[in-house]
Amino acid sequence: MEAGQVPALDSGVLAEAVEAIDQGLLWLDANLVVRGHNQTYAKLLDIDGADRFVGRPYRDVLEFLLDRGEFLDSGDNEVFIPEKLRAMQNRETLRFERVRPNGMVLGISAVPLKSGGYVYTYLDVTRTSRALEEVRRNAKATVVAMANFAEHRDTDTGVHVLRVARLVGQTARRLRLRGQFPALVDEAFIDHVSTASILHDVGKISTPDRILLKPGRLSDEERAIMKTHAAAGSHLLKQASLMMADSRYLQIGAEIALTHHEWFDGSGYPNGLTGDDIPLAGRICALADVFDALTSRRPYKSAWSSAQAVTQIRQQAGCQFDPVVTEAFLEVIREREKVSLVQWSDAMSVGDQHIDEQHMILIDTINQLASAESQNDRPVIAMIIDELVSYAAFHFHYEEQLIEAAAYPGLEKHRLIHQGFVAWVSNLREEFTFHRRRQLGERILGFLRDWLREHILGEDQAYRPYVGGGK
Repeated sequence: MEAGQVPALDSGVLAEAVEAIDQGLLWLDANLVVRGHNQTYAKLLDIDGADRFVGRPYRDVLEFLLDRGEFLDSGDNEVFIPEKLRAMQNRETLRFERVRPNGMVLGISAVPLKSGGYVYTYLDVTRTSRALEEVRRNAKATVVAMANFAEHRDTDTGVHVLRVARLVGQTARRLRLRGQFPALVDEAFIDHVSTASILHDVGKISTPDRILLKPGRLSDEERAIMKTHAAAGSHLLKQASLMMADSRYLQIGAEIALTHHEWFDGSGYPNGLTGDDIPLAGRICALADVFDALTSRRPYKSAWSSAQAVTQIRQQAGCQFDPVVTEAFLEVIREREKVSLVQWSDAMSVGDQHIDEQHMILIDTINQLASAESQNDRPVIAMIIDELVSYAAFHFHYEEQLIEAAAYPGLEKHRLIHQGFVAWVSNLREEFTFHRRRQLGERILGFLRDWLREHILGEDQAYRPYVGGGK
């Protein structure tokens, strides 16, 4: 052998090397027929007798896995396999993650070969995926805690910031579907603006209680002080962004904090910006914040109906709000109100205004969960589950304090029921997040509907005489 010449690789050695790697390997020929695999592939996908697929079309493998319930997030089964095969026939390189029914996360790559075939590789990335998800959730929890610290004096709803974040994300996605602001609105923007909007009013931490909680109209001097929260919040988030290596969501958060009170016609604050000079993130958050504020009870006002809030927003399009963003936002509101699992009735009242309002919010949250399910909108389903966990905990704590002060003898039983529900919803969130379910399913939505309706009409009515509602 001449110097520098590379020896030919023995086929036996190559086969041994392929079997030794920790990645699953599947080889398809130019006709997308299975030509071989290693044992790691069979192990990762839990396929007994995988050799039986050698010499058969890859479609047979997909149909086998689909029938076994392997593809939890495949969507419409009728188009799943044709779309997958069409991408391969177009010689596309495919890279994605998929969660198996057992919770294992596979990093999958399909690379076309010059010979016309394909090589699929499979790697178990469960630990990495879960670690990244934990980082993301911890970051979101920190952001929510910061926001609630500033907001808690101004609202008794507990999850105002989460509802605003959801509306912001839904509106941004609707703008993308409508083909508007294509240079700005991509998947990364939708994700960042949703998280960033949680911090829209973080500057209120600097606003005195005497102003923030004042039930009546603010004086000119008090209003001027109130308006400073926009610049204060932006300054705080810009500083945090520098400390976190120019975090994109904190940068957008600073934009939102500063500009979500600007008006499209220039009559807003703090800088009197007009039209497109207001960052798109600020224009989107302005709508979500106002809608949720209007439809929530505050120390200085009662809650408006959704219809009243929509009328007000429509009237302000082109004046307070960007008319293009307004149309996308109103589409979101129309879509989410098409499905209703539970309807409020006077029979559900426990005789306490605050508890009744909180029950209405719980009912509305579950109805919106069903609406997101009907639209197969997984990101929104995940956000609403977060809201449900947070709001249920808030409501149950408030309710338990109320009935304890009223000396209700069934407090401990009530508390245990509440704890069981929070644990159930928390487990649902874990399963939905880490198993990446596309939908919840009728069984889960039915349980939520029945539990809430029966709890309000049953257990909660038992304490009505103790909280001043009468029998």
